[in-house]
Amino acid sequence: MTTPRKKKKLLVFWSSTDFIDVYQSSFAHHPDYEVELVSARGLPHEQAGYRRLLRLRKQVDDGHFDLILANNVMRSPFPGNKGWATTASLATRYLTYQHRRMDTWWAPWVVRHGKSSTPLAVIDARDSHYVFSWDLPLLKAAKFYFKRDLMNWTMRALQPLQNYYTDKKINPYLEKLRPMSLGLEESRFASTSRPMKDRDIDIFMSGGDNPLRRLIREKCERLSGRYRVHLHKGLLPIEQYREMLQRVKLAVCIESLGGETWRQYEVAAAGAIPLMSWPYTQVFEPLVPDEHAFYFSYIADHFEHIVEEALSDGARLQRISDATRQFALEKKGRRRLLNYVVETTLAESAPA
Repeated sequence: MTTPRKKKKLLVFWSSTDFIDVYQSSFAHHPDYEVELVSARGLPHEQAGYRRLLRLRKQVDDGHFDLILANNVMRSPFPGNKGWATTASLATRYLTYQHRRMDTWWAPWVVRHGKSSTPLAVIDARDSHYVFSWDLPLLKAAKFYFKRDLMNWTMRALQPLQNYYTDKKINPYLEKLRPMSLGLEESRFASTSRPMKDRDIDIFMSGGDNPLRRLIREKCERLSGRYRVHLHKGLLPIEQYREMLQRVKLAVCIESLGGETWRQYEVAAAGAIPLMSWPYTQVFEPLVPDEHAFYFSYIADHFEHIVEEALSDGARLQRISDATRQFALEKKGRRRLLNYVVETTLAESAPA
């Protein structure tokens, strides 16, 4: 008879940011974890009341939880750039009648600013490449700080802090930074993938407007005389977009605010091949060039060369299509990424 595996107990501090997109699709109802939530977006009994916080801190001291998780701070009672009067006003507001909205801000206090035997892991899912001053208590208290769009030169993520607090104080925290990745809710993965021979569009591009997208859009327009190109400004209705991903061979995935996009994994899961610029950020388990995606440079006519090379070999396109879909399904689900955070932190926190 198999003994049921004991669920890990997680105490999760999660602000309103990405609550629906990340918390509910990653943590809620996860079969491997027993989750207690602290969030203003939760039910009344899940919010950050002072009595509850005192009780939770005592439970953390007693080893009741295996791991504490928090996302980045969205509200701080002590902003460093607002002036004395504004800071005093905000502190009064957030520490009295609005204290339930502060949720994540309390995580370092609950783990005694890193002195607790229960580790804290932080998930910073913002598009920004930097760790900001209001997140410094989280960085100090955390075992690991998992950062989306973490620069390839990791030190640059902490440069705003280094400029203010000096290198000597901030450099010891560099080793805590770990790359994170976007992940799709499993229900958003395409259920099927059309063979490459049945796809009737060579190059597809849609989305908003920025200088990089305008540049690549112009390049695609010039290629329309040689290839079947479909360009759409703005977002397509979801069902039309899903059908389009079954029709295209190459889908342009241009970075927006960050270096990684949802589109590249939606494209991969549908068996189309992401056509991406070379990244300037780290990603946990990235799409591998020429194995899961085609990467191009913005320099000269490199984009055109990559497109020509990619579309010249149908058998190769099919191999990459199969590989990128399998990769997305196996690696880029939300729960897979949560498991990475939990397992990495607990493995490094276990007694030697």
